[in-house]
Amino acid sequence: MNSFRRLVGALAACIAVASALAPAHAAADYPNKPVRLVVPYPAGGVSDILGRTYAEKLRDALGQPIVVDNKPGATGAIGTDAVAKAPGDGYTLLLNSSSLTINPWIVKQPFDFMKDLTPVARTGDTPYIVVVDAKLPIRNLDEFIAYAKKNPGKLSCGTYGIGSPPHIALELFKQAAGVDILHVPYKTSMLAVPDLLSGQLSCVFEPPPGSQAHIEAGTLRRIAHTGSKPMSAYPGADAIGKRYPGATVVGWQAIFAPSSTPKPVLDRLRADWAKTLANPAVVQKLRESGFEPSHGSIEDFKKEIASDYEKFGKVIKATGIRLE
Repeated sequence: MNSFRRLVGALAACIAVASALAPAHAAADYPNKPVRLVVPYPAGGVSDILGRTYAEKLRDALGQPIVVDNKPGATGAIGTDAVAKAPGDGYTLLLNSSSLTINPWIVKQPFDFMKDLTPVARTGDTPYIVVVDAKLPIRNLDEFIAYAKKNPGKLSCGTYGIGSPPHIALELFKQAAGVDILHVPYKTSMLAVPDLLSGQLSCVFEPPPGSQAHIEAGTLRRIAHTGSKPMSAYPGADAIGKRYPGATVVGWQAIFAPSSTPKPVLDRLRADWAKTLANPAVVQKLRESGFEPSHGSIEDFKKEIASDYEKFGKVIKATGIRLE
């Protein structure tokens, strides 16, 4: 019996040592095969274009091919679920957006992104731009609020869909400013532009660069953005978040890995992503797509994700937003 107990004890000790050494071995050997970057949106969109730019440069840092795998559908849930359920070995990554913090409140999902995923790198940030019909007597945020209060329910504002980050930004603004504005959802923000130009729509909350050509032509007017501080890229646009901090909405893109990924592998990935995102070609592509390079620590980003999740949940519950 004593011999058996000694054998069991020896085996347990071996298992413990092997378990302790496994993450270090995984990191030392990582990566030894191609890495898959899942983009849960269709090919040709901004996320896909940026994902392929990242993949090209990350390949140089990791020394392995990066395969971009588009898995669109169910507002990004199909591709996200594939990564959430993938082995935590560093070979399956996800590129997703701040919609992650909204979708669980409006549609049932087969994963819990807060538990099943962990952020690897925050790639870029952007506020949403408030653009109005230039024929309206609105040139800044003060005039926008005053006009909306004088004409309750008469302004109509388009976004790229129910439950989209711009829609949530609009609802937070309405709550904070105490105004009544009709939300009009479109499949994409660009589909709203013809109605805005024709006067059928009063304004849009849209991602940049969006309606830049029409703004330069003087047919549309950029009056505000949903960030919290002035931005040199949008001179004259008031920061809604500076006036109403609770209405600040900054859209982000980020890379995630399964939460079971060992720390040594995450450390390697984070170091190589930092090199990739500092590459001048990547920075240029980000800015061409309306994003600014992100800054700050992963721990700060985790706190922001949790804060956004709670803030967006409150406004969604208060307004009864649901996907149709």
